[in-house]
Amino acid sequence: MSTGNEPTGQDKAILTAGSANADAIIAGLQTVDNAVAALKARRERDPETLGDKILLFALPTIAGVVVGRIMRSVWAGIERRSIAGGNTKATTSLVASLSRTAISAAVAAVTNQLSSMAAQSIVSRRHR
Repeated sequence: MSTGNEPTGQDKAILTAGSANADAIIAGLQTVDNAVAALKARRERDPETLGDKILLFALPTIAGVVVGRIMRSVWAGIERRSIAGGNTKATTSLVASLSRTAISAAVAAVTNQLSSMAAQSIVSRRHR
């Protein structure tokens, strides 16, 4: 006995097509979900953004340039005073050149190390 609410052959075909379409939609959503999970995992492995990487590069570079300019001014002032005092040997000797080079290298190394640590500290603080 039929109540009139039972699906006909054409209705069954539509339901089957709808079920296949739903399966395709679910498969597409699964693909998107897997892609999002992969991006999340990659982000957790390397949490630094482009801005963080630029900061980690730029801060030590800018600090090095600034300290280099300051050191050049300091050495120029010392040289001027030595020449004004009549001591030209102090600015042209090998020992003076080597000591000036060693001091400049030490100051540059300390500046680079401290500015790198400061940049890393800023980035770490942002990630908390």
